[in-house]
Amino acid sequence: MGHAYRLVLQDDGRNCEQTVEFDAAGAESALVNAQRYCGGRYAELFEDGRSLGRLHLDPGAGFWTVSAPDGARRGG
Repeated sequence: MGHAYRLVLQDDGRNCEQTVEFDAAGAESALVNAQRYCGGRYAELFEDGRSLGRLHLDPGAGFWTVSAPDGARRGG
């Protein structure tokens, strides 16, 4: 059974904030989907309404940087 994902891409000064919703089997396949949209932009990934964290894909190196969700950093 799959999960509902929401990827919220931040405004980067060239592109305004954008939200993409999709279904995926799990977090690994969600990251594969997210890779198509991020293009070097920072984003937050949600699984079934719960934040998995903030993401950034380094397009040159091809790896993800993952950090705590916004609320976790503020202690909320």
